[in-house]
Amino acid sequence: MATVSTARHEALLEFSNLGNADHLPTGCYVFPTTDLRWSGVLFLHRGYYQGAILHFTLSIPPSYPSTAPTITFDSPIFHPLVDPSSGRMRLDWRFPTWRAREDCISHVLHAVKSAFKRKALEGLREALCANHEAFHLYRDQTAVFARLASQSSLLSAASSTVYAGPPPLRSEHALETPVRFRRLEAGEEERLKAEVERLGRAKVVQSAARA
Repeated sequence: MATVSTARHEALLEFSNLGNADHLPTGCYVFPTTDLRWSGVLFLHRGYYQGAILHFTLSIPPSYPSTAPTITFDSPIFHPLVDPSSGRMRLDWRFPTWRAREDCISHVLHAVKSAFKRKALEGLREALCANHEAFHLYRDQTAVFARLASQSSLLSAASSTVYAGPPPLRSEHALETPVRFRRLEAGEEERLKAEVERLGRAKVVQSAARA
């Protein structure tokens, strides 16, 4: 039987493995607020939700890995799988039966990102949706759905939202989120670009030396 200490150990081990290639989806960033609660942000660049910047909380149950984690979006988003009241995303569309140590947090994060793609939206069934209005609009009035999805994405990425500190989170642990954005100061962008270029050149030199 899984215990809290087991869940913590499994979660921290999986977090350390997210640095491996392909373990973390492109545009997704997560950070443990506590051992069993991670804060994250997802940047979407294509499709109906192009331009969205979505804050979310990944909650890991004390029974993990026997029980699946949950995802709650702290940024309001119009999506068939996301409950408009709680922000919680249904994951059983991708994990009808959770398989301990076969399914993991990395798989959940990839499923979250893929849920915003057209292929996933096309394959959804109403019984697995948390927002039935969004489901029916996607099926019957796609243009209206696209407009509402785009509006919620634009709101999530608006300057007044991005730079106003954390969004109005819906979880009881809202103040714990470590994900913050701020405006760059004058000249800071150029300094950051120069530093990235310097680190990139150093990495190339090191790789050449090892070869």
